[in-house]
Amino acid sequence: MRKIILLCASLFAMALSMSASPVRAQNVSFVSPLGSDSNTCSQTSPCASFAGAYNKVGVSQINCLGSGIYGPITITTSLTIDCGTGNVGNIAYAGGSAITINTTAAATIILRHLAMNGLSSNNDGINATSFFSGTLIVEDCMIQGYSAGRGIQFVPTSGRGLLQVSNSQIFGNVVGIEVFPASGQIASVTLNQVELVGNSDDGLALTGQGVVAGTMRGSVVGENGNDGVLTAAPQVFFTIEESSIVDNLGNGIQTDSAGSVVNVGASTIGGNGTGVKSFSGSLISFGNNQMSANGTNGNFTSTTALR
Repeated sequence: MRKIILLCASLFAMALSMSASPVRAQNVSFVSPLGSDSNTCSQTSPCASFAGAYNKVGVSQINCLGSGIYGPITITTSLTIDCGTGNVGNIAYAGGSAITINTTAAATIILRHLAMNGLSSNNDGINATSFFSGTLIVEDCMIQGYSAGRGIQFVPTSGRGLLQVSNSQIFGNVVGIEVFPASGQIASVTLNQVELVGNSDDGLALTGQGVVAGTMRGSVVGENGNDGVLTAAPQVFFTIEESSIVDNLGNGIQTDSAGSVVNVGASTIGGNGTGVKSFSGSLISFGNNQMSANGTNGNFTSTTALR
């Protein structure tokens, strides 16, 4: 009986302690087209801009209560911005990048259901040129109109940075996506169902001074003014699967560094100035690609059998 009494007393004390010191389950802010940045940014008192919501203390997630124009934002810590299925968080801004990422510690940043328009500016849609390390996830987004900049510029500066882009359209920029790890750093890239179309230079540029590794699956890289996919980093290990590399004025796929190893399987390469070209490095076919109607088809450096 004494043990039961002590147990009940302990449970009662714990309950009192929890009620006396309430803990917020989530640090979530809300934005709405009808909100105000002077509000608390709660669901019933939403803010008007992403920046206004993020400036509240301890915010780790921003949700949209409806489609609207929410303005640019600079992100320095882990953050999720999610406008939700059926909504679009618009950032139409020519005065700088739509989203600037400047982190000094490992961070996870998730961006969902956003539309960024640079209005023909020389900035970037997502400028992650000071991405310390961690993960950047871009889902269900549209990035356009950075006519002298990049849709996404991803520059890990310390350790390893992961870039994951899915179900997104990136068009009308100079470069669709540029991955540029700093010297000695690693950038891991996963692209799934991404459209890199109509950019004035390259669709996807894997450059920089470090190591780039990753894959692209189920994507379209087309109608770009120069190369569809370019690899120029000192070391690149990249696989292209079930994708269409079409109608690029330069090369569909080009390897331009001795440390480039690019594998291509089950993909269509057509209508490019040159289908595939290896100035340096290895450009390897799995033997199940379709290549035709290029100005010059070009040649893979080798073919490996499916296993």
